[in-house]
Amino acid sequence: MNKFKFITFFMLTLLLFTIFLPIQTTYAAAPIDSVINTLTSNTLSATDSGGSSGSNIFEKLFGFLFDKILGPLFGSKSTSGSNDESPVKVTPLPTNPNSNTGTLRGKVIVVDPGHGGSNPGAVANNSREADNNLAVSLKLRDQLVQAGAKVIMTRETDRTVAKEGSSLGQELQARVDLAESNQADLFVSIHSNSNPQSSIAGAMTFYPNGKSPKLATNVQNALINATGAVDKGTSPETFYVLRNTSMPSILVEMGFVTNAQEAAKLNNDSYRTNISKGIFNGIVNYFSNS
Repeated sequence: MNKFKFITFFMLTLLLFTIFLPIQTTYAAAPIDSVINTLTSNTLSATDSGGSSGSNIFEKLFGFLFDKILGPLFGSKSTSGSNDESPVKVTPLPTNPNSNTGTLRGKVIVVDPGHGGSNPGAVANNSREADNNLAVSLKLRDQLVQAGAKVIMTRETDRTVAKEGSSLGQELQARVDLAESNQADLFVSIHSNSNPQSSIAGAMTFYPNGKSPKLATNVQNALINATGAVDKGTSPETFYVLRNTSMPSILVEMGFVTNAQEAAKLNNDSYRTNISKGIFNGIVNYFSNS
């Protein structure tokens, strides 16, 4: 490690010497912001132009220093919601041998992992809602596809559905539009909950106010059976994605990230699998009893 530090220090010294040497003669009396601008201009122009052989050498040195040495040591990870940085592993969509014989053949189901990208949702106890929602939704997708359903995901990575920077209304409408334009049979939105009282835990399922709660009841019962979570029941609500979708729709709150024990479960892959199985079983039960 000491040898590594020495090499880093030596390369830094050499780099600073090559940059500041011409600046001393030209900008010795210039304000500090002018010097900074000059340094910025120099490093940018080196990547935009062909340059001389000498500048190419220093450009390569600069790139090696920051990409291979300083970057791993001091670099910080972006939180912009880039797909490459998603902590949720995205697996390929599975093959569908049961498309013509599965219990859900012919059904079009929109699975909506809530939040994503610049909107992580509820965050507590090292648990991010957007990640929980996506992980469970991808597992649910796989099970629905295997049962013969056509599944449309509003997102399959850590991103927003509408263009980044859109208003909340535009973001929610983009999710609704996917369901409406594909004439979905069901709309299932997956979320994680939060509460100022950290002792509160449990799963609940919401359905559109004034509409039949049958889908919500089937999913809630199956979810509790699969997970053993505290049953907080079903309730009508006027959430945007519920009141603006024409097909049967539900919003599932899988658990509370503000409860330490439940947050740990929501981060656990096996528990996420159980949640997805519960929701899947509820959907199958709903269609079987319709």
